[in-house]
Amino acid sequence: MDLNHPHQAQYSGVQQKDDDDDYHSHLPFSSSSGTQANDDHQPSEDEEAQLLSTEDYIEQFELDDNTDTSSPPFVTTKHSRSHSKSRLSPIYRLLTFLSGSSHPHRQTLTPFLLPSVQSLPRLTLERLLSQPWQRAALLSIGLLLWLTILSVSLIQSKGTLLYSDGEGGGEVVRHLDCVSTFWGPGNECGVDGERCRPFGNVSFAFRCPADCRQVQVLNPRWVGGQEVVYKPWVIGGGDYGNGSAAAGGLTAAGTETRVYRGDSFICQAAMHAGVISDSKGGCGVVKLVGEYYSFFGGEGGEGISSLGFDSYFPMGFTIHPALTGPGECPQMEMKTARSLAPTILLTSLVSLLTTSATTLWFTSFIAVFAHVGLISDPPNVSGPSNTILPQLMSILFERLLPATFTSAVLFWTCSRSTTLRAIPPSANLEKTVLWLGSLWIGALSNFTLESWIPLSRLSAHDLSHQPGAVAALVAIVAVLCVTIAYQAYSFWLEGRVLPYLALYGVLLAGIAVGAVISVRGLGTLELRIHHYVLALLLLPLTSIQTRPALAYQGLLLGLFINGIARWGFDSVIQTAEALRGDDGLLGSSLVPLVDGQPLVYLSEALVETPELWSIAFKWKGINETIEALMPQIHGRGREEAERLWGLSVMVNDVERHRRFFAEEALEDQVFRWERDPRMVMTPEYFRFAFLGEDGRSLDYSGAGTWFGNGTWSSGPGYY
Repeated sequence: MDLNHPHQAQYSGVQQKDDDDDYHSHLPFSSSSGTQANDDHQPSEDEEAQLLSTEDYIEQFELDDNTDTSSPPFVTTKHSRSHSKSRLSPIYRLLTFLSGSSHPHRQTLTPFLLPSVQSLPRLTLERLLSQPWQRAALLSIGLLLWLTILSVSLIQSKGTLLYSDGEGGGEVVRHLDCVSTFWGPGNECGVDGERCRPFGNVSFAFRCPADCRQVQVLNPRWVGGQEVVYKPWVIGGGDYGNGSAAAGGLTAAGTETRVYRGDSFICQAAMHAGVISDSKGGCGVVKLVGEYYSFFGGEGGEGISSLGFDSYFPMGFTIHPALTGPGECPQMEMKTARSLAPTILLTSLVSLLTTSATTLWFTSFIAVFAHVGLISDPPNVSGPSNTILPQLMSILFERLLPATFTSAVLFWTCSRSTTLRAIPPSANLEKTVLWLGSLWIGALSNFTLESWIPLSRLSAHDLSHQPGAVAALVAIVAVLCVTIAYQAYSFWLEGRVLPYLALYGVLLAGIAVGAVISVRGLGTLELRIHHYVLALLLLPLTSIQTRPALAYQGLLLGLFINGIARWGFDSVIQTAEALRGDDGLLGSSLVPLVDGQPLVYLSEALVETPELWSIAFKWKGINETIEALMPQIHGRGREEAERLWGLSVMVNDVERHRRFFAEEALEDQVFRWERDPRMVMTPEYFRFAFLGEDGRSLDYSGAGTWFGNGTWSSGPGYY
């Protein structure tokens, strides 16, 4: 980097010259006329010696300001003052070092390769459209054309769609999101699943979005005696064996129809069945078949492996191809040219043809934000297909307006006068590749980053349980450290380190306050650094015009766009309930303890029915439970016991018993479960939990198993 560049010298506050001769021409002795003129005013050697002697004399006997004149004067010598400076030298040296290079200069982007080729698009545009209003009109036409193409594609892919079964007429297809299901987690469906009825004899046409294959359950769930986490949530649909629908349902044994348990994610089940694809999404018809026995797992379409469940569940469903008329369920391919080409083409042309940082920033921001919020990573919405596009548009504008304001602040403070400032047309191609290319990588992070970084959330549970999470975090931190160190060096060269140290001191203080609130503070509040917050924290470090800074700024702005368009402005201080989600563990330390072993016996039945097998459970009281669990709960039980309102029992992942302590004390409650050994020859799984004030269950225990032969086994996590 040439330190003597004119604008670099101006930035550093020192007027420099490229030629040494020009520099010497300004000195008094550099010309004969100047020498002659100054000879008359130069002191003689005797005068100089006398002046020096006087200065030394005064310096030797200089009075200290704090010296009492009534006493003999304190003599301050050169040695004593240099000794005083040496005591301050560590701080002085540190501040001097942090203030930057002794010759600070602004770094600018100069063309690296083929500058004439890089400037050709801009020069051609200026020859064809020499007036600024003509170029503004061209930009307006381009934006209008892009908006038209985007609108047509959205109407085709997310507009109203009618289902036709080939017999005329049609019904509105229902749009699902990737996690849509018939049966909610935990005890959401209520006792015996009453809130999720009907269980069978229902069918409807549906449409699924693209890119549902990578969806996983991030919180532990139970399938019988198996705990599942970080896997797709598809149960059944494998080899059929002897599976059959219960009386009143549709018979699926011996056919090619795959039967899935009612709480499976419908869109993932449709991919597993081969009805839709992951890249395009698609349409299908789902049919509820009522109670079903023995859901077999296995490999299916799109590489999805389903889970097995060797017992019965009150709801099963099948997936079938859908006939949707001539359009046959048009879908946009999220990762292919059809959806990406219009927006990528628009932003690339703007980057190549303009030198205006304002035009590039805001055109790219709004276009990419709309693409993410409507196409590549839209929010989860579901309902009749004629309501989906209005829902998405409403959410988009709700988030776009505050995001644009935030973007304007970021542009004004981090890019306008630094990163994107006055990049010459001869470097437009490099600007497009580095800044715009990185912006797209960040905006499409659900395809480009999240798919290969095994770290879904920065939480203690994910770090300890998700495979590869710790290694991924270490790698990310290492990359961040190297990046921040390089950026700090670049700021040091420009003499701008101290202001940014002050800025990040304030930011780190704010994070520390949030951490204190999370650890010791108000109720169940927790600090959460979302990836849009991380982008905001790091963007100031990119306010410098270097090639790495261009790439970093584009990537961080893309992450900001993806975070806001997909999830909105989530708070950095959130309640544990908001972070947990619908299926997250509550972290409850108390679970009901069975008093002794369950009692298995033959119950008396009516004369016309055979004998039934029964199992009965009775529980210890609250105080006994706390004392028994004291080694595990570390004194938290007393406080938690005050918030317990009842008891819940799960059988085969369906709530079968719910009783509040106001109606019957815990130690007085008895739960009996019966079965016909001729009909039920599969194991049954029992789990227990306390109820909170709102009737929602706390964390369930591990599963105990009542096998088909009548024997009982307490599994891991069962008390």
